[in-house]
Amino acid sequence: MRADRKKTGILIIIIALIIIIAIIYFVFLRKSAITEPIEGLLEPEISDSLPAGEQVGQTTPGDKQPLVNYDVTTEAPHKINGDDLGKMSMSFAERFGSFSNQSNYGNFTDLSIMMTEAMNNWAKKNVENLRAKTSDSSYYGIHTTALTYEVKKFDDKAGVAEIYVQTQRRESTKDINGGEPFIQGINISLVKVNGDWLFDKAYWQE
Repeated sequence: MRADRKKTGILIIIIALIIIIAIIYFVFLRKSAITEPIEGLLEPEISDSLPAGEQVGQTTPGDKQPLVNYDVTTEAPHKINGDDLGKMSMSFAERFGSFSNQSNYGNFTDLSIMMTEAMNNWAKKNVENLRAKTSDSSYYGIHTTALTYEVKKFDDKAGVAEIYVQTQRRESTKDINGGEPFIQGINISLVKVNGDWLFDKAYWQE
């Protein structure tokens, strides 16, 4: 029995040694063999220099690009159309229809540069009449807000246009912004004088 145990112990030791030798071979000896360069194969050369004739670029992604000059005078001038006159008429109607004796009816004077000579003459007479009617009044004024417009006629070649503007107005005889609001339309006529569109007539609808 003792002889059998002794043989078994020796066999176990031999097997353990074989396993250790195999591990050492695969881990160390085989790894070094793989990493050694194979004779006859050339390793690629790494060079810091550029091929002949090429230069290192000086531009970086952060460099600013040169500004491009743009001549706005080459753009075709905007040609006024009916909608342009409609928007102009809305602004005109608000200023034309908003006045008071406290402001001495200065709205008509402010609009004089936008009116023809004939309409300017009418505006002067209208202001005189308004001042005469409200000379004894404590306060009188009308506030106008333009709501919409409609181009009734637009002939650029003939230089004539007719615009209808719907407004909301409020007439005050005692207090500022007093009175009930009401809807009132105004028909506006424009003519082209020396290339400029001017307001020639304005009639409030009853």
